[in-house]
Amino acid sequence: MPQEARTPQQQVTADEVGDWYDKFGEVYHLTLGESVHCGLWFPPDAPVPQDMELVTMSSQAQDRYTDYLIETLDPKAGQHLLDIGCGTGRTALKAARQRGIAVTGVAVSKEQIAAANRLAAGHGLTERLTFEVADAMRLPYEDESFDCAWAIESLCHMDRAKALGEAWRVLKPGGDLLVLESVVTEELTEPETALFETLYAANVPPRLGEFFDIVSGAGFHTLSLKDLSANLAMTMNVFALGVYSRRAEFTERFGAEFVDGLLAGLGSAQETLIRKTRFFMATLRKPAV
Repeated sequence: MPQEARTPQQQVTADEVGDWYDKFGEVYHLTLGESVHCGLWFPPDAPVPQDMELVTMSSQAQDRYTDYLIETLDPKAGQHLLDIGCGTGRTALKAARQRGIAVTGVAVSKEQIAAANRLAAGHGLTERLTFEVADAMRLPYEDESFDCAWAIESLCHMDRAKALGEAWRVLKPGGDLLVLESVVTEELTEPETALFETLYAANVPPRLGEFFDIVSGAGFHTLSLKDLSANLAMTMNVFALGVYSRRAEFTERFGAEFVDGLLAGLGSAQETLIRKTRFFMATLRKPAV
């Protein structure tokens, strides 16, 4: 895809995000399980067994999280969902199977899209699951093509205003967009700011007010906002434990420079996430008229 100039709100480009996930994305699967997103670690009335391996626990937590997102967005049978930053397709697969919907997933990682298409083929769902290498800031779809959409921890890799503007364009009137996003609650130091790009290939989170200025600027109305910060903190703790425990394996697989840099920044990253950010789920709607 053509190179894109950075904007003041965008420290990393789509090409850089895609390259990062192509080279290092597997580290998430090896520490957190099959899906590439946060886990719902604290579901009501469902204590987690203490004798399970962390990767298995994380996969189950991610599945609970996916179920929660599907329930919240509530797509109807026959509708078409756009998965913005679809990763390797497991979340889209679960939504398609649970709700009888079609899902189109986009990501800028060629490796992730290849894995997602293998997953769809393996489950015999290629007619309802489509995965394409595409930049969510320049979606290759017609206006009003989708009934609903979600961006699960993916807007951080994009210019948020451009991505939300594109989501608004391709959604049908009355369509909902589910967004999982972090916001900054305190001023970040320069080293803390740098962590987002070096560890996550991500842009710095906005303040809460700034994010909703972008949301309203794109034309969306906010229906609900829920804080999931405890679940992100737990997920990052498990990720850190997984990296430390498999350091030798990861060094051989991803290279010493990457692993050493990851380990050097994890402590500061966890502290920054806990002390200076919040993680939330927002349900947005494109007005019907």
